Amino acid sequence: MGLSQDIALENNDLVIVDGDFAVSESDEQHIADTINAFPGWWKENPPDGVGIFSYMNSSGQDQALARSTKIQLTADGYQVGNPAVSIDEDGLLNLDPRATRV
Repeated sequence: MGLSQDIALENNDLVIVDGDFAVSESDEQHIADTINAFPGWWKENPPDGVGIFSYMNSSGQDQALARSTKIQLTADGYQVGNPAVSIDEDGLLNLDPRATRV
């Protein structure tokens, strides 16, 4: 399967090059959007979304976050290994979805 492309985003802002929208590979952005979105955010697909922000500052939810990530990204056509969830020394939640386009 070829690379998925969409309008390029940088820090959730459109990228403009020479007065026009830039286009870039979009799988990484799509994965981030799915992880950040809460179910119900996307009118065209209401169940889509992990809602990672609801897992912040909550302990013992690593498995629930990894499971939700795997379910949502698999439903979007990604091949997902076991997502890795960790909290760094600054207390920041890190999620490696370990997802690739099938």
